[in-house]
Amino acid sequence: MTFTSTHDDAAATGVMRDRQIAHLAFNFVVEMTADCVAGLKPLEMLLVMAINQANIAPLTRDPAARKRYGALEAPAPDAERRPVSVRAVAASMRLPYETARRNIRSLEARGACMTSEAGIVVPAGFLQSPAYLETARVGHIRLRTLYLMLDARGLLEPLPAANYDEAEPPIRGAVRLMSDYILRAAEALVSRMGDLTAGIVMLPLVVAAAAETDPPAVGASALARRIGVPNETVRRKLAALEQEGTCRATAGGYRVADTQLASAPWSGLLRDNAIAVQRLFAGLAERGVIAAWERERAGATAVADGG
Repeated sequence: MTFTSTHDDAAATGVMRDRQIAHLAFNFVVEMTADCVAGLKPLEMLLVMAINQANIAPLTRDPAARKRYGALEAPAPDAERRPVSVRAVAASMRLPYETARRNIRSLEARGACMTSEAGIVVPAGFLQSPAYLETARVGHIRLRTLYLMLDARGLLEPLPAANYDEAEPPIRGAVRLMSDYILRAAEALVSRMGDLTAGIVMLPLVVAAAAETDPPAVGASALARRIGVPNETVRRKLAALEQEGTCRATAGGYRVADTQLASAPWSGLLRDNAIAVQRLFAGLAERGVIAAWERERAGATAVADGG
């Protein structure tokens, strides 16, 4: 009896931990997909991330290349980027082929993609543009803030030692790992929702539901502004989601019931997300990013203490 009680307590603690991580980490994903580089829509930004990650996949397995292209001002040159096909990108994001092709064509017209017979690449020129660099800097700051919040709440397991000794955080390297996490989160949502846009619409509702026992309702217009998706698209998706029983409408807006997060498929999503977040920060620790952040924190504390 005592064992059962202890086991139940541990399980309840694990569920609460998963919810706390989801609230912080999914809020980070919402912020990053809503504040898109150079006016890109959330779907377009995710496509750029997916294409770029495919382009540099061989380089991320090479320690020398990771070191060489870790700085913000040093993206891998076009000649070292592996092109990827539209079909592969569509499959990786579970998008209809025509949807992916149409959006990629639009991205190409704005210089965010470059197409050849071999496939698509995100060119180094775009990755060195002022708009992209500013997005990368903001993303790095938000990622560091997420780490500090998770660490302060004891939500991260022990992290590995650094394999690199970095005087400054390798921002571009950190952004690559961050992009991996965001794409995994999007893939997890699509696998449960069946539709990427529906997943983007649902994410702020999950953030709200994971925050407290009685989650606040979110109005459709406020939700549209938050995620950068047209009002009518959000309203249409919410109506379909309500009909499916995924969310419910109230006088104050839409919400995910607290009990829903404790049942499939949401409990599985939160558990998988907690694992993905741990993997993200373990990767950042190995890359030397966490150690650099901790040196910054120690320096700021010393200054505040008059040291």
